[in-house]
Amino acid sequence: MKKKFTFSQFQKLGKVLMTPVMILPIAGILVGIGSAFTTPNIVNTFPVFGLPYVKLCFNVLKAMGNTINSFLPIIFAVSVAIGYAEKEKGIAALSSVIGFLAMNNVMNILLTSLGKLDPSAMVTGQSMVMGIASLDTGVFGGILVGLLVAWLHNKYYNIQLPPVLGIFSGTKFVPMVSLLGCSALGIVMSFVWPVFQSGLSYMGQIIYSTGALGSVIYGLSERALLPFGLHHFIYTPFFFTNLGGSMVIDGQTVEGAVNIYNAMLASPTAMFDINITRFVMNGKVIFAMFGMPGAALAIYHTAKPEKKKLVKALLIAAVIPAVFTGITEPIEYSFLFVAPLLFVVHAGFAGLAYFLTYIFKVNVPGPSSFGGPFLSTIFNGIMQSDKGSNWIWVFILGAIFFVLYYVTFRFMITKFDYKTPGREDDDVEVKEINGKKISDDILAVIIEGLGGTDNILNVDACFTRLRVKVKDKALVMSDNEWKSQTGANGVVRVNDGVQIIYGAKADVYKNNLKNALGME
Repeated sequence: MKKKFTFSQFQKLGKVLMTPVMILPIAGILVGIGSAFTTPNIVNTFPVFGLPYVKLCFNVLKAMGNTINSFLPIIFAVSVAIGYAEKEKGIAALSSVIGFLAMNNVMNILLTSLGKLDPSAMVTGQSMVMGIASLDTGVFGGILVGLLVAWLHNKYYNIQLPPVLGIFSGTKFVPMVSLLGCSALGIVMSFVWPVFQSGLSYMGQIIYSTGALGSVIYGLSERALLPFGLHHFIYTPFFFTNLGGSMVIDGQTVEGAVNIYNAMLASPTAMFDINITRFVMNGKVIFAMFGMPGAALAIYHTAKPEKKKLVKALLIAAVIPAVFTGITEPIEYSFLFVAPLLFVVHAGFAGLAYFLTYIFKVNVPGPSSFGGPFLSTIFNGIMQSDKGSNWIWVFILGAIFFVLYYVTFRFMITKFDYKTPGREDDDVEVKEINGKKISDDILAVIIEGLGGTDNILNVDACFTRLRVKVKDKALVMSDNEWKSQTGANGVVRVNDGVQIIYGAKADVYKNNLKNALGME
């Protein structure tokens, strides 16, 4: 029976793509520290940092961080293959490496033979990939390889060949078919990718021409798609393709906002560019580090007196990841479902944050891939002032947004009597969202609420959502029951299952459920 491609499967791609993105924070911090202490002003002010061995230590830190930055495409290929492989994930990972190298080798040979690639004089859109002169397909090349390998792997990992070829049956067949499949992909990419690159460059030029307006659209749409789990698809192309810019830094052509910003960070001479920084979420620094705490304080102050203690614990647990990692979903989901209009206002404020950071040229990236708003402000802002970070505006705008969020949220909550945490009816219990351990009782309720063990087909999770695929959605308990009996912040029902929003506990629930159900 042919499987239908469902909405939840599309969302899964966003979750899978976040795995390699979450490796980037440590890389960003290492490069940030290494670069900050080797800038000319720092060395002039503190000559000790100019000593050969001290300088060597910081250069080693930069090299450690760039280990991730320089090999992102193959990291994406492996992550996607592992994420979509149903069984034998190790074989899928090995096959994705083989496939990625095969694709680039085929492009190298084919384009060189056609006279379209000269390793000694490569043009824009071409680069050295894992030591191979090839087209610079970036992380999209890795994603395509990962998806193709995962499909081949799931189709053939348990294949039975005729006895004469029996030694190649099962998982041993997967690397071979991946080699062939990705080689064919290399042939196709040799002709298709240059056209795709041209299209991205044209789109990038249009976006750049919009200036501040483009920043507003970028920031607002990224937040607006959060409830659907599709916000990853807004920023990922800007992060890693020439849609986010193309620039020559220290003689090397670099494409993609994340790659360009990291190259600027590592360069001794390159200055930050707001047209790049806006695509690495400079506006998120403002609303995640200042706006969200302002909203949380408003929710706390409007809570019923007898519930404030518990609400305080809930909100602190939600604010910490927003400030330190840029993960704002725990606090956003505390009001998204009970007061959708508040979320509309919040998305508008996010667009405003991007607009103002563009106007005042705040060159401080905000996503978790740069260590999160707090660490990014320190390492990429304060310590990179010589590169034009303009970090002082982070605190000026931040103070304004803290007040803006607090006043707006407090007014709307009281005016419209929104049932934000602590304002629920007396028969609804407020539960902590960041407990350290799941009790067996809660686990039993979740399983029963999903229709029992026989009704559960698959269990997964992203940062804040427990994603469960079920046989019969009619057996899943109601949204109010999820909230009152398990402390869920909200429920999203999709074609083939349900997504229960638990904030930071989602991944813990996933692991406990899989263990209880005997799933891999």
